[in-house]
Amino acid sequence: MKETEIHDTIRALYQGIFDADAWQRSLGALCRASGSVHASLVVLDTVRERVLVNQVVNPVPEQVAAYREYYESLDPGLPFASQMAVGSWYIDSRELGEQAMRRLPFYGEFFRQFGLSSLMACLVERQPHCEVFLSLQRPQGRESYSPDDARALDWAIPHVRHAMALRERTHRVSALAHVSSELLERLPFGVIVFNADGKALLTNRAGEPWVRRLAPAGTSGVGGASGTLVAPVLGRSDEWRLSRPFAEALRTACDPASLQPAQALRATDAEGRQAEVVLLPLPAAHHLAIDWQRPTVLVAVHEAGRASPGVQAVLRELYALTPAETRLAMLLTTGIGLPEACEQLGIRRETSRTQLKAIFTKTGTATQAQLAHLLTRLGVGLGLG
Repeated sequence: MKETEIHDTIRALYQGIFDADAWQRSLGALCRASGSVHASLVVLDTVRERVLVNQVVNPVPEQVAAYREYYESLDPGLPFASQMAVGSWYIDSRELGEQAMRRLPFYGEFFRQFGLSSLMACLVERQPHCEVFLSLQRPQGRESYSPDDARALDWAIPHVRHAMALRERTHRVSALAHVSSELLERLPFGVIVFNADGKALLTNRAGEPWVRRLAPAGTSGVGGASGTLVAPVLGRSDEWRLSRPFAEALRTACDPASLQPAQALRATDAEGRQAEVVLLPLPAAHHLAIDWQRPTVLVAVHEAGRASPGVQAVLRELYALTPAETRLAMLLTTGIGLPEACEQLGIRRETSRTQLKAIFTKTGTATQAQLAHLLTRLGVGLGLG
């Protein structure tokens, strides 16, 4: 291969960490450079003793199906796999010999049927549960592979191995990030990460309106000196009043010399709704603080009465609460007292006491606070619908 082709092949291998087409281009270049008609990554599952073929260049589905259904058991190369070292090559003409290849059904039937003549494979990676090979096949009419053909591709194997490792790690990180994001969205309360300047670095859906409320656009810093927060929502003022200014609490939470870094505020809107705002500084070793090189604070906002609709069904299924008991339980966790709940539900005080006693017994709780904690935990698992 020319030097520019080698560089392009290497570049495509690493681009293949995110782009499968780039990986295919790189394998295609190795395929052409070696005079091969097919190139693929072959995964030998050492636990189930099965061969999986993927990332095939010039795929022939019928060939893969025939191999899996019948010819895998006749593959003369498989016994050599366990004896190979990482980076070494299996070359059929060297390991088996030309005469033996002509006598074997694997070549006389399978290879001839699909117009192939020779195979070589390099052990790229060995793990406790599997081995990964770069496999190449030549068409009929071409000479069998030789050690010179393998040596000509030795330069590519470390790059294939490193690109595979990076791709696997990237996929794991991506999967973890996706799961973390899903869990964050399922929390029945707002979560926001602010830096010391009041800029929101991260938030879940429940926290998005509170970004506007705590750090409204067009203001300097966060919050007002009076502790009143005003942010436009659907053409009206969404006004909440804090027990003290958010900017002051944020500065204290970001101050490493503060004796009480955790800060807690109470927010109340014009309609009497309430929310708890808790600020917790992230440790200096936390990756968010390291990445942004600034003090960062995790803000959790719990609005009274915010519960997952799915919790009601779970309460019935897990704790056998009646519909009336479920309605009372959900209402009490909004923070109101039993008399107010009776008035809203239109039930007598004696009835509510009976229902509350049954709720405590069935759920294993003893107070409204414990009941609220239980519903919060259920809401985390169920999300906000």
